[in-house]
Parts: sequence; structure tokens; C-alpha cells
Amino acid sequence: MPSSVLHGSFRLVVAIALVGASTCVNQARVIADETTQWLQLIEQSKSELDANRLPSAEETEADVVASMDAAEAFFQRVTDPSNHDAWMKFLDFGPLRSAIENNESVAKRGNAAVELSQRLSGPEEGLELSRLIALRDSVDRYLAALRYGDPKRGLAVIDRQLTTLSEILSPNEDTEEADGSAPRSLADLSGEEVARIESIVDALAAANQASGLVSRITGRYSSPNLRAFVDGRVISDAITRPVNNPERVNDCLLGTRIIGDARVVGNVTGSLLPSEGNVRLLIRLDGQFSTSTKGYNGPVTLRSSGFGQVYAARQLVITEKRIFAGEPIATASLSTQINQINHPLKLVRKIASKKAAEMKPQAEAISRKKLQDRVLEGFREQTDEASTRTFPDLDAKMSPWLRRLDLPAPVRTIGSTTDAVHVRATMRRPFGLSAPGEAPSLSTVRTASSPGTYPGGYSAAVQVHESILNNTVMKLLAGDTFTPEKLRDLTSSFGIPSDKNDTTDEASATNEEQPESFEVDFSGFRPVYFEARDQTLRIGLRGDRFAQGDRELDRRLEVSAAYRPAITEDGRMMLVRDEEIDLKFPGGRRLTMTQTAIKANIEEGFDKLFPMTLLHREWTLPSTLQLPTLAGRSAKVIGIDAQDGWLTIVVR
Repeated sequence: MPSSVLHGSFRLVVAIALVGASTCVNQARVIADETTQWLQLIEQSKSELDANRLPSAEETEADVVASMDAAEAFFQRVTDPSNHDAWMKFLDFGPLRSAIENNESVAKRGNAAVELSQRLSGPEEGLELSRLIALRDSVDRYLAALRYGDPKRGLAVIDRQLTTLSEILSPNEDTEEADGSAPRSLADLSGEEVARIESIVDALAAANQASGLVSRITGRYSSPNLRAFVDGRVISDAITRPVNNPERVNDCLLGTRIIGDARVVGNVTGSLLPSEGNVRLLIRLDGQFSTSTKGYNGPVTLRSSGFGQVYAARQLVITEKRIFAGEPIATASLSTQINQINHPLKLVRKIASKKAAEMKPQAEAISRKKLQDRVLEGFREQTDEASTRTFPDLDAKMSPWLRRLDLPAPVRTIGSTTDAVHVRATMRRPFGLSAPGEAPSLSTVRTASSPGTYPGGYSAAVQVHESILNNTVMKLLAGDTFTPEKLRDLTSSFGIPSDKNDTTDEASATNEEQPESFEVDFSGFRPVYFEARDQTLRIGLRGDRFAQGDRELDRRLEVSAAYRPAITEDGRMMLVRDEEIDLKFPGGRRLTMTQTAIKANIEEGFDKLFPMTLLHREWTLPSTLQLPTLAGRSAKVIGIDAQDGWLTIVVR
């Protein structure tokens, strides 16, 4: 190779490497600059703390008393005495009213308010009433005022929260960056640290402080935390069907009576079109048209045949509520041939043949137009049936439950590409943190048979970000007492079937002595969580108390189980648990002899709580599903991915 070419190639490689390195450096600088701006905002917020903006305990206390009175008056007005009494017994305003009237300590008033707030959130029918939601909001504001209403104590608490936030974002002491030259990247924060940031943001908002910092952080963590995809092939298969439509012909064309048979043979197919905010679908008919007819014109009869192509198409716009149909179009081509002319006289047959040849272009044009009109109207009729279909109002069905449980309403969008239908949803409390960015591309999600998930290779996929639990069940579960039975139901709320009903488990359960039941008081911070990092799914919970029989451990504990994707011999994927669960007792205090004895019981109880495998079963779609191509078919998990806080499950 000439040296000039070699040197030129070398310079090109060096240039590419330098450009790549420059890009990486610039990206790292942008991330570092973002964290640096947050740290500057923290210091600025500390200097701008204002006692005048703290919530007033007197005002919120008066408001909560008025809200309790208004709720009681509401039930007196709209219900009968027995129902009113039942509601008053359930709500039990007495402890909070007594604590307020007797001007008891902040702790006693706070405990009574917390207990009332917990009673106002639950599955009980009626808790979705606007009057009770207003009371719940009033109680929450009162709790914030009790925490931060005292100027000296409230500002000190907020200052400590800001310091904690600064420590989270600053370099770790045990890293090379600990000299303070470079703050941490937001991408390096653990799920635990993001949850702590969310808790601090919630506290700042409740205290009406550091609004600029709150806005910056919540804006950064505002991307959808739930995504779902349906492969375009599934949509196409559900629509595609063969067409074989025979019909009798009885028509009059240019004075000739035409009688015979016609047939259209082809396929109806569907294909997705790019759209955002709705799903666009192109339905089309491609077919071949053939005829075999006999024409009567006086004493002359003609046997003829015809061949042609027909095409029809219509766009459907699918929203969450109904289907809208666009105007259909149709085209047709037709070529006819006279196979035989019948008459006793040769001269008449010759004249008829010449006349037919002269009229053929006009006759074919008329026939083609009639064929096109018939195809258009027939296609319009069939597709009009789809446009009359409406869908259940999901918001109307979900709203009562969301209001009862004090859960945020999901903000969602639907759309389509040429390859898939997608749904993006964000479940986020007013000052909660959702995902910091987009989920991993499906092309990076490994399946049992492929390094990525590609169009045509799957049926559906769902991606769940770990922030979804913090924004939903965290407040509902905080402080509640749960038994193993309730906890097993909770694991199914991840949307993942467990193996608790396996026949082998059932057989062993009958032969082995059942473990003694226990109960756990969930912690106020992050009572349940899942973390999806580095191809490991960790499911865990935190408690402040553990009790089993007459034994009790009154201290904080955290237990979790790690699951990793595994490929089965029959081409599926599932999650397999690490043999040992992780049981920790935060706080640093050593366990007493009695507590150490209870630890073994805790490990045994939670070892049975977390199943050894998840996502290992096939399931069958309902046979009543109104899509014949999908009804009754089985589905299995073929791909599992856990990275950057996202759990992705791929099904075929």
C-alpha cells in the first residue's frame, strides 16, 4: 500500500476517534452542567428560605375543622340516619376533633390527622365523593402545616432537606471525583436516591419553599413511565381475510340484456400509518374480477367473458373512544372478450360482430364504471360497520377507583408507526418524579432467539419504569399493616403472575407444616419498590415492625429478592430468583439475642413470600375475544430486559 494512502487512512481514523471522544466529552459536560445548576439552585434556595411562605397551622386547622363539619352535614343532608351513622363511625372524626379542641401536642394532633387521612383513602365505595376528597386534601395541608408551620423549626427542617439533596448530588467520598471537581451524573443515581430526592421535593412543595428548584427537578423527571406496544403484524393478521364474492349478473348495457355470473377473488388487508394522538389504519381490498355472461339483443345472443383488477381503500382513525372512517376510494380495470355470437345467418353474425367491436370501448367504460361503483359501495358498507364501534370509557371506569385510593389519573397518548401501535402513559403525583427520559428501544431488548426485538418478531411489549410505584401505591401502603396473604396479592399488582399455584408447591404444602403467619408494618418511605438495573429486577419492601405469634421485632427492616432473566429450553424467557433473599436492618444497632432468634423466622417467612420464578407460564387469550385470529391463542414471554430503571416484557 502506498505510504500516502496509509497516512491518509491513519489521519481519517484519528479524526473519527477525536470526533467521537469530543462528542462523549460534550455529553458528559452537559450532564455535569445540569447537576451543577441544581447544586447552585440548592444554595440559592437556602438563602431564600422565607418563613412567611410556610403553611399556617391556625388557618389549616380551621379549614380541616370546617371540612369535617361540611362532610358530616353532607351525609346528614343526602343520606338516611342509619347510613349517616355508619359513615360517621367509619370516618371517626372524634380523635382529631378532640386533639384540636384540647390543643394537644403537635405529635398527637399529627397522629390523629394521619389516621384520618388513611381512612379517607381506600377501596371503600363512597370515598370518591368530592366532599371527602376535599376533606382529604384539607387534612394533607394540615399535616404539612404541623410539620413546617413553626417558623424556626420548619425552616430548619427544610434547610436540612436541602443539605441532604446537595449531598446526594455531590461526588461520593469513596470515588475519585470526591475532590469536588465534578458533581455526580443524574444517570448514576440509584432508585433509592431518586426516591429520596422525590421525598425532598414533596417536602419543599408542602412547605412552599424553593419553587424554582422544585420546578427544575420535576421538569427533569417528567417523561412517561409506562409504555406498551402492539406489533403491526398482529393488527394486520387480525384484519386480513380472503375475499371470494360470487354474484349473479342481470343488467342492460347499450340495449343488450346481460345475464351470467361474476366473481371477485382477493384479500382485505390492513396496514398502519404514522400518527400521534390516534391510530391510523389503512384498510384495502385487492382483488381480481372475472365474468362469464350471455347477452341477448333481439335474435342475436353473445357469449363473453371479462377479466380485471379491483382496488378499494379507506382510512380508519382509531381513538380511545371510537373509530372514525374516512371517505373510501375505489378503482377498477376491465377487459372483455366476445367468445361466441349466435344467429342462424352468417351475415347477421358478421354485422353483429362488427357492431359489437365498435361499441366495445363504450361498453367497457360503462361496465368499468358500474364495477367501480359496486366495489366502492360494497367496501363502504363493510367498513361502515367498524366505524359504528365504540369503546368502553376507561376514564369513567377508572376514575372512581383512582379517587378513592388517592391515585393520580394517568396522562396518556396513543399513536402508531408503520410497524406498531404504541401507548405512552404517565402516572405521577402533583410533585412526584416519573421517568427521566425515554425507555430503551425495543431493538435493544434481547429475546430468547434474537439479540433485539424487531417488527414481526413479537406480538406485544410493555415497559414499566420503577417510578410508577412511588407515584401510586407508596402513599396508600405507608404505615399500614400487612399479612403474607395481602403481600402475595401485592406482588401480583406488579402485573406478574407467580408460581404459588404450581402443583409441586401444592403437593409439598400438603406434606409440610405450614409456617406461622406474621405481619409487617410498612414504612412511611418507599414501603414497596422494584429496581430494574443491570439486567436484575429487585423487588423489596420496608417495614418498621415485624410480629409473629407472641414474638415482635420493633425496628426497621428491609427485605428484597433479586430476579434475573433466564432462557428456557423451549424458547421462552422467565425471571429466576437468587437463592438467598437480602434481609437488612438499617440503623447500625446490633440485634439482641431475642431479635436474632426472630430474624430466622423473618427470613423463612419472606423466603416463601417471594416465588422462585416469575413470568414462566403461558396464558390463553379469551375465546370470546372479538378478533378471531387472536381468540383462544396462547401467549408466552419471549423477552425480558431490566436496565436504567425500566422493566421490559416482550410477549408472543
